This record gives sequence, C-alpha cells and structure tokens, in this order.
Amino acid sequence: MNIIYLINETVLFEPDRRRLGPASGYPQWAVTLHGPVSECLNLLLEHNGEVLSQRFLFAAVWEKQGAVVTTNALYQTIASIRKALKTAGLQENIVQTVPKEGFKSVARIRVVSPEEWVASPTVAVLNPPVIQEESGRVKKRTDCALTMKIAYCLAALLFIGACFVLYNELKPPAPVYARYQSAGKVNGCEILSSLRDNNKSRQLFNALSKRYPLTCDPGGVVYISFNQLQLGNVVLVCDRRVENNQTNCHSIFYSERFQDDE
Repeated sequence: MNIIYLINETVLFEPDRRRLGPASGYPQWAVTLHGPVSECLNLLLEHNGEVLSQRFLFAAVWEKQGAVVTTNALYQTIASIRKALKTAGLQENIVQTVPKEGFKSVARIRVVSPEEWVASPTVAVLNPPVIQEESGRVKKRTDCALTMKIAYCLAALLFIGACFVLYNELKPPAPVYARYQSAGKVNGCEILSSLRDNNKSRQLFNALSKRYPLTCDPGGVVYISFNQLQLGNVVLVCDRRVENNQTNCHSIFYSERFQDDE
C-alpha cells in the first residue's frame, strides 16, 4: 500500500516514490531523494521515537544490497536527510543524534492516503552525491587556496633571500684598513695592525722604528701591514684615520725580512 507521511503538518514524504516536499502544493514542489537517503528517512519515521543503531541502519539500507560503506557515508546520509527536510520547509530538526547509540526521529507524524493529495509526475531531483561533490569541491578549493598561500610565502622568502644576496654583491666593499686591529698607542700615536696579536704588533712597530724612523705625531695613526711570508712590511703613517677624506699619509716599505728575535 502506497502511504504518505505528513511530518509536523508541514512536509509530505512518499516512500514508494522517494518523494519529499512541502504539503502546500504537493507534489509540484516535491523532490526525489537518493535511494539510501529515502530508505533511512523511511526507517526513522517507521520507528519514530526509537533509537536506531548504526549497525541496524547499515544492515537495513546498504548490506541488504550487498554494499559495504563507512560510518562517514551514514553521517553524510543523515546530513542529507536534514538538508532535504529543511529545504522542503521543515524548520524543526526531527532527526536527532543519540551519542554512542544511533539516531532517532522525534517528528509528529500523520499517515495519509494518496487520494488526499493530487499526484503529479513532474518533480525536481535532489541527489545527495551532488551535495557531497560540492563539499568535495569546497575542500579542493580550500586545499588549493592553502597551497597557493604556501607558494606565495616561499616565493616571498626566495625574493627576500635574492635581495639580500644582491645587496651584499652590490654594496661597496669595506675599506681594507677598517679591518685592522688596534694595538694601542705609542707616544699618542694610534697603532693599527693587520695582526690580531696586539703585543706582537707593538713589537713590530718598535722594531721597524729602529730600522727607519717613524714620525707619527700625537693624534696620528700608523697602519702596519704584516706580511705572513715575511717578504716585507708596509707601514702607512697618517695624520688621522684614512676614513677621513682630508687624511694625509705617507707609506714606508720595509723590503728586508723581519725576524721577531732581532
């Protein structure tokens, strides 16, 4: 017998034809439900007020057809039922989730005969897989947006790195004498040496001064370039640091080999 459920005096559900729509103007605005969605809704209404376990719904809807589905498929089906009822005009949520037990319908139901309603073959089709597909598309768009953000971040980091390298390549090199180590002052004259050993730098300055007088007035600066191969040493005597554009300097080249114990 073909029956029709009147749900909360608002929505009509016709299980045999899998049709669901608003009671006002039915079936002109009815939709055809996807198979598992229609069967799950029919079971919930048949057992209105009772909790139907997931195991029961799996067996009654899918396994009898030889299909094996995941829990996610069941939750998608329940979500499609709720969406279809809301689209048909039902504001109340009549399909409730009972944690760790299953689902149940809490609707006010009246069974009516087809003769009470004017049937019409013209209906729209509601296909839940389309809803799932749309959900998949949203997820794909979200994943794509995340991938694009990561790509932009990587591109920005590469750009910053390239700018840093380019800056280091293009910036003027630091003056050679800017790297010289201060070895203190002798008679008010500052000694700057290519050596890192301050004591050795002062010893070298004193030894070179004995070979050739180094005249450096107080406030002046002496730059000593110590040749590690001891092929000679260059001394630059200036009246101030070389960074100053008005610095006056003269250089002395000691071509003889220098020995520390002399």
